[in-house]
Amino acid sequence: MATGSKLVIVESPTKAKKIGGYLGSEYTVMASVGHIRDLAQPSQVPSSDKAKYGKFGVDIEDGFKPYYIVGSNKKKTVSELRDALKHADTLYLATDEDREGEAIAWHLVQTLKPKVPIKRMVFHEITPEAIKASLHNTRDVDGALVDAQETRRILDRLYGYELSPVLWRKVGPGLSAGRVQSVATRLIVERERERMAFVRAPYWDATATLQAPDADGENTLFDARMVSLAGRRLAGSKDYGSDGKLTAAAVKDHVVQLDAVRADTIAKSLESAPFTVASMETKPYRRRALPPFTTSTLQQTAGNRLGMSSRQTMRAAQGLYENGFITYMRTDSVTLSQEAIKAARESVVKHFGERYLSDKPKQYATKVAGAQEAHECIRPAGAHFRDPDEIAAKVPADQLKLYTLIWRRTLACQMADAEGSTATVRLSAPTAADGEAMFQASGTVISFPGFMKATGEMRHTAH
Repeated sequence: MATGSKLVIVESPTKAKKIGGYLGSEYTVMASVGHIRDLAQPSQVPSSDKAKYGKFGVDIEDGFKPYYIVGSNKKKTVSELRDALKHADTLYLATDEDREGEAIAWHLVQTLKPKVPIKRMVFHEITPEAIKASLHNTRDVDGALVDAQETRRILDRLYGYELSPVLWRKVGPGLSAGRVQSVATRLIVERERERMAFVRAPYWDATATLQAPDADGENTLFDARMVSLAGRRLAGSKDYGSDGKLTAAAVKDHVVQLDAVRADTIAKSLESAPFTVASMETKPYRRRALPPFTTSTLQQTAGNRLGMSSRQTMRAAQGLYENGFITYMRTDSVTLSQEAIKAARESVVKHFGERYLSDKPKQYATKVAGAQEAHECIRPAGAHFRDPDEIAAKVPADQLKLYTLIWRRTLACQMADAEGSTATVRLSAPTAADGEAMFQASGTVISFPGFMKATGEMRHTAH
């Protein structure tokens, strides 16, 4: 361990090693390994305080005052930090920039009680430039963020201690509940009650598989769904109420209800019937790239595209962040710094050419109430984005897949819109006994893929 006169405390040993390599010999970088103290379990509250704190580790009669303790597994860490602090003339708190990181910094101050100047370092990426810049732009610990984390933690305890035992009995052992899980459980219960009360109502429709020449003259199969019969609309799921009966609006529209027998009869009568194009409507198609990743959208997309669970995604993202490959992975902001916009546009030109670059830089606004706009989105770190191939030999396979996903999404948001046209075709065919059946099919032809070139969503392009 280095023996510099300035002590820097981060959360993880990996971050400590990485940041220590960027700072000079006058800095000692150590890890708290997460929180050094937490709310006491009821069994850990001294007998003299049992009356106040014995049920939750929180005094609910005195402003929800918490009772904190340093866990037995953190006493050695606290002792080592105190020893290092004796030789320091400045304490830098370099924990993460979110609520949890701010709370860890506050707990460090409360526990270590430093008598030297305290400076809060904040950075959203672990690069030499970002770390050195943060040394010159320090601030105080943010009391509002600390209060926010403490309030959430106390709510977790108050709700979780009542609900968790129910989950152990009804769902499975080892489950933990808190403020979020309590609401989620309530929603699940209410939804399950709705499901139990729901009355099933079967309805049928028909789909025709047809063939027509495409733009190149090649015959292509496509599906068209029946939407009306003898001029009356076919009933669908939206036309039924929770009682299993048609809604008043559906009855007023005189919708057609098909059962299995009638649908099968119609389908057989149409097998050799001629289909005629009744109408075709064509509209211009334009699609804009999605905003850069936030924590929630990264988890959703990694689940859909990569088959990764939320836990796997965040573990891989943590590794990428701590090794300086991406910006901080816990954020609800879609904002890009000017440095990042420039880096993204450079990469677009490098990989796809000027034609695929948007006319002017794009900045995205966060619509979530209370989002922390000072933060950035999740993006590749640095003033120049590393291609996935550049880090392939340095990271595990799951981290490489996730980095590639982040890299593609960040480039896409500075690329031109995808363009094309969407056609909606209605085709009519005569049934044997039920009048004219109307079918509908829609399709989109992409003439210029734009950002889809980066995201890999392009399937068909017009020639």
